[in-house]
Amino acid sequence: MTKIFSFNKNRRDLSAGHNSLLKEVNGVNGLPKSLAPGFPDLDDQFNQMGVKHLRLHDGFGIGDMDNYFQVDRKNNQNQMIVNVPEENHPAAKKLVADIANVRSIFPNAAIGMRNHDVNLALKEANYEMTDAYLRDVLNNQADLNPDNIQRQIMFRIGRSLDGGYEIPEDFDIYAKLVKALVNRYAVNYANIGMPKKIIYWEVWNEPDLLFFWNSDDPQKYYALYEKVVRVIKAVDPDAKVGGAGISFSNNAGGDYIDGFFRYCKNNNVPLDFFSWHGYVDTGDPQNIIDMGNTIQKSLRTYGFTKTESICTEWNSSPFGSRNTFTKVQSAKNAAYIASSLIYMQYTKVDLAHYYRGDGLSFGLFNDQPNPKNPNIRNFCTYSAQSFGLFAKMLKTPYILSGHKDFSTGLTVLATENESGNRINILAANYKVDKSFSDGNVAPVPADLYRQYYFDSSRSLDQLTDTYSKNKWFGGIDPTTIHPNNAVVQNDPVQQIPIDTLLRPKSRDYTHSDQGVTVVIDNIGCKKVRVKAYRIQEGGSLERMRPPEITNQITVSISNNKLTLVDKMAKPSTVTLYSLELNHH
Repeated sequence: MTKIFSFNKNRRDLSAGHNSLLKEVNGVNGLPKSLAPGFPDLDDQFNQMGVKHLRLHDGFGIGDMDNYFQVDRKNNQNQMIVNVPEENHPAAKKLVADIANVRSIFPNAAIGMRNHDVNLALKEANYEMTDAYLRDVLNNQADLNPDNIQRQIMFRIGRSLDGGYEIPEDFDIYAKLVKALVNRYAVNYANIGMPKKIIYWEVWNEPDLLFFWNSDDPQKYYALYEKVVRVIKAVDPDAKVGGAGISFSNNAGGDYIDGFFRYCKNNNVPLDFFSWHGYVDTGDPQNIIDMGNTIQKSLRTYGFTKTESICTEWNSSPFGSRNTFTKVQSAKNAAYIASSLIYMQYTKVDLAHYYRGDGLSFGLFNDQPNPKNPNIRNFCTYSAQSFGLFAKMLKTPYILSGHKDFSTGLTVLATENESGNRINILAANYKVDKSFSDGNVAPVPADLYRQYYFDSSRSLDQLTDTYSKNKWFGGIDPTTIHPNNAVVQNDPVQQIPIDTLLRPKSRDYTHSDQGVTVVIDNIGCKKVRVKAYRIQEGGSLERMRPPEITNQITVSISNNKLTLVDKMAKPSTVTLYSLELNHH
């Protein structure tokens, strides 16, 4: 017997989404433009996924304030080189460091702060490289954008992973550097060819993790946050400011949730949004509801009822390994993604950014060859297709009321368009599996997908040809940039162990293992045209839209009730059912 889900065509669910309107939680970290040699442009794919919201983080110099990458730093995570052949690791480490350091916006920030000299910190500011990426991404190539998707970028203020974990030495000067950015990207943006300004400014990333913020005193983060956001608001009162992109997002009462909110309230510090990360090690996507509820409760406690809650990073695993990078591109992860996007409609998540959307580590795209034609690569991955199906849901953005049942492997969402003559139903079937988030556990099937990786065949000195300069350095010769952001890297302070208290939910897979039945009451028509598309392991990846499987389902209408039965909506699948109602 299949698992039954019922919906009411006559009623929209005001408790879901934004008062029944589907939330655009399908944003991503990363950019559709190649960030470094070895990685592709993905404008077409991003547009077909319907991605509007981009977070500029881990751009390896692009959007970074003052990176200080060190080749031999023992605490480096080295995510960028995991897929590089072992014999090329030394060259890749060197090139990653060189590129990330020379592309930083303020190459003299550290020495300027050390000398408490703002003019020195601003000296030889390197805006052009970040300018070029912002301009290209926001303009969105017209011939690859038939739906006229208008992108919006959240600018994360800080550094990329491995860009240095010591806190800025002079907060006042740091705030003045941010002021220069806001003037450029929120006030005078049109002068550099940007079609719109940056609205969202996020102060730092994961200050509760030592490899981003080597301090066990949260008051220091509060102080930096206050100085920076007051400067931003002074330059652009309409800007949206927030932080802190915390890692431990279920730590109610902790320094970076309640402590931070208390500080902002007591000192009248602006907080337009609070950002947090939705990684779990339970293998259960439903934990995103727990985290969203935790954040919402604390926001309300301190009177921040209008503050947005933004999940600026999430994925099925935070553990970078070759195993993980294949698993996050699998059909099983496609089901995890679709389940999460549905769950987010039922908790305090106003926007979300998956980590990550491009072809880098954890990304949605790889270099896997097409099985029918090994000479070309697949157009996308199963996980990317999951984003593509959710984009179809946004074309029918009103959530129908139904029996909200999260007790099995299946998670189902039904939406309609404004006129009510089209309905989309998204069904994700995911079995909770703690080992799925474990980077040491191999994927099933065990074959690893071929990934894009950092091409270190040329050194920075050899990336000075016209193509390379225009592609990755905003037309600038990278050898003319001489970063002076070296700082003394202290031993890490003791990380306080935190139990996130997240646990997997109990589920009964008896019926969801057998497929799904969707019932829509008060359907209001006698005829319906249906098409269905399914993501499943082994399915075609030649295009963003997964294969059509309409012939595998049955649909009937009786007594003003539509019944759709799909016995093949098994675990590790995502299925979209598109219904066009005929009222004549």
